[in-house]
Amino acid sequence: MSTAVSTDARTYVSQAAEAALSVLPLSAPGSITDVVPASAAPDLGDEATAVSARFAGAYNGTVVVVIGEETLNALLTSPVGALDPVDALRPALETAVATLGGCTLEAGVEREPAEAMAALQGAGGAVAVVDAAGETLALIGLAMTTEPAARAASTPVPAAGAPVASSTGAPRTMDLLRDVQMDVTVELGRTHMTVRDLLALTPGSVVELDRAAGSPADILVNGQLVARGEVVVVDEDYAIRVTEIVVPGAEPIS
Repeated sequence: MSTAVSTDARTYVSQAAEAALSVLPLSAPGSITDVVPASAAPDLGDEATAVSARFAGAYNGTVVVVIGEETLNALLTSPVGALDPVDALRPALETAVATLGGCTLEAGVEREPAEAMAALQGAGGAVAVVDAAGETLALIGLAMTTEPAARAASTPVPAAGAPVASSTGAPRTMDLLRDVQMDVTVELGRTHMTVRDLLALTPGSVVELDRAAGSPADILVNGQLVARGEVVVVDEDYAIRVTEIVVPGAEPIS
């Protein structure tokens, strides 16, 4: 059984894991101490859990995050209620895959760590080991191929400039989408907190955001920044007065 990781695989996994570590909700600050084949990944115990997701695009493959018992318990007993590991680890999965460029991440799935590692091993994957004070807190694994997903043979690519029509022959217009419901969120600011700080929150705690007082709030539609405005009160309800429309793609969400 090989215990070596190729230079290319080590580079990809290290970069992905370093990025994911910045948003991974660990029970204590950790650091990457090694990159090993999936077959040699440490066992985090019977109470550990794994979340994996497939990705496709510039590369095809699977990304996995395994967390130990302490981190899992912190998620399940957070002050805001039990957090679903799939949702809590999604930012780490997304951040890891973002380092590959041009990839789309599918929905995550909670799995047994041994099952997740076996899937990575079968695809020749490698795992970054996250330790703190000599204890392994998490594993961040990646397995990929260099070939992008093939186009379905039954889906022809239209020639440049050719009109796109629906299956009924009617032209596609925005009228088809006008009654679609979308989530609109107003964001005053953001911050990063460790699980330790999150668990220490009590009534009266002050959480400092990354935005100065009086700065405009962001207006997001399905997570995409579309405008900015100022918060006002209308009939004793909060509202927002739009002051700026953001050009699509001009300012990506951080």
